[in-house]
Order: sequence, then C-alpha cells, then structure tokens
Amino acid sequence: MKRIYFILFFAFVEISSFAQNTSYFGTYAGPIGPNKDNLQRAGALGVNAKVSVDDALVLGDTTLVKVGIGLSNPQYRLDVKGVFNMRVAYNAPSMKINDRNFLELDNQGQFVLNEFKIKYANEGLWSDKVFEKNYTLMPLTEVSDFIDMNQHLPNVPSAKEVVKEGVSMNDMVSKLLEKIEELTLYTIQQQKEIDALKSSIQK
Repeated sequence: MKRIYFILFFAFVEISSFAQNTSYFGTYAGPIGPNKDNLQRAGALGVNAKVSVDDALVLGDTTLVKVGIGLSNPQYRLDVKGVFNMRVAYNAPSMKINDRNFLELDNQGQFVLNEFKIKYANEGLWSDKVFEKNYTLMPLTEVSDFIDMNQHLPNVPSAKEVVKEGVSMNDMVSKLLEKIEELTLYTIQQQKEIDALKSSIQK
C-alpha cells in the first residue's frame, strides 16, 4: 500500500510540474484548438471538458453538463439554489445574452435593462377587450367618484398595494393600455356629443 501511495505521489508531482499553467480533470478532459499546446492559466473540469482560450475554466462538455450550486439535482446548465450575487462596475454589463448586453449599471448605480419583449400566454391578458361590443365603460361621474374615494384609477393598483406587494410588469403594461383605450372611447363619446351640439346649434 505504501508503494502505491509513493507511486501516486510522484505521478501527481509529475502532472503538476507539467501543467503549471493548465489543469485538466476528467476523462478526455483537455485542451483543444490551434493554441492547445500553449494555453496559459486554463482549466477543464469534467468528462470531455475542453478549453481553447487562455484564462478560462470550463466545466463539463458542450452538450450534457449541468452545474449545480447548493443542490444535488441540477436541471439546467447552471442551477443555483440560494442568492446569486454579482459585483459589477458602473457602465459595465452585469449580464450578457447571446453576447448582447442585457443588464447593466449606470453612473448612479441604477440598473439599466436593455431592449426586451413581453409575451402573453393568451389574448385575454391584453387590453383589447375594451373595444369589444359588450364591454361596459364606467360613466365618467362614477370614475370621478371612485377617484375621490380611492385616490387612484379603477382597476389600477394603489400606491400602498404597489409598495407592499409589488406589481407585475406584464399586468401593468396591459392596465396602462386599458386606461388609454378607455380614454380614447371617452374622447370619441365626447366628440360625438360636441358634433351633435354643433348640429343642434346650427339648426
């Protein structure tokens, strides 16, 4: 047994001296690419893990790897249980998707979310129901009474609710458009009344 330990020790020393700048652990793990013999400070960990650039650590292969932090059954390429924190300099991206900046910080340390789309599960979640024939538009007198009593528009969360529970971006965008569409209908109604009054006055 001592002899085996002795052989393993010298094998480890030999590998360490050979790979002073690179480390590969796992079956078929190693360098790849035109610069594979001259990589600096590179590492590959896991079965078939391959690294091709300097100053890089690759975990697993390019198709099957699932890295878990804080859990034993990762389901995704990176699966984290717990708080995930990033320390980012101002005017530097904190997250890139497909090599495009997605989230970053400005000079004041405020988050900047770059261009994105909101997608809804079904048409009923959008606000076009306002234009349906059976939609009941609240009379403006009732809207006025509601505002006097509640200090916010109908079907819009109050400041207290937003502070306490937050607000869904999808819901808020749809509600704001709903109010714009209702306002359009009120304007159309008022224009019809104005036109009718003009016609009556001319007669």
